[in-house]
Amino acid sequence: MTTDDFERDVRLIAAKWGFIVWVTTTDRTAHAIKMRLHITEGCFVQIHANIEKQLLSYALVFERTRIYGRDSEGGHWQRHPYDAAETHDLSPEGSRSIELPKFLGEVQQILEDTAIL
Repeated sequence: MTTDDFERDVRLIAAKWGFIVWVTTTDRTAHAIKMRLHITEGCFVQIHANIEKQLLSYALVFERTRIYGRDSEGGHWQRHPYDAAETHDLSPEGSRSIELPKFLGEVQQILEDTAIL
């Protein structure tokens, strides 16, 4: 997969979620890409992928602070729970792999539960 392929896939997935207003690519190299899926002016999902290093990170950011996230390095996943996003949840649930659509479903639930949406 190339960064072009990754960006195309993210944009196609994001287009299916009504709470995502616009998508920007903030950085790109031959092997890495950072994107933002904007929800409101101060809320977005940041995605960082390094294809060469097998690194993938999803973060829900609100008012400049990560409030939830999931990331993987070399295939080892961890979750940063909503109620303690600075911690690492390595439980069976926190360690399971996750695709972007499932992560966005979790984000939507958090946004609805906290009345951000």
